Amino acid sequence: MWYVRLQVDSPNAKSLASSLVSEEELEINDASFSFTLQESRAKDARAMWNTRMRSLVIAAKVSKVMDS
Repeated sequence: MWYVRLQVDSPNAKSLASSLVSEEELEINDASFSFTLQESRAKDARAMWNTRMRSLVIAAKVSKVMDS
């Protein structure tokens, strides 16, 4: 089994976490969130990780534009 855990500390944590709500079970606090991917195959874990990271990158860019 392959596990990948991500913790994000950000003033925009809730906004960033909302981009993953439909895909992951998240642990959300005031200024942070985390999740753990669990897959039996490394290839699947990598693909799922890439998908989650793309979602976070886009959410971070949108948040940055809206803050400016």
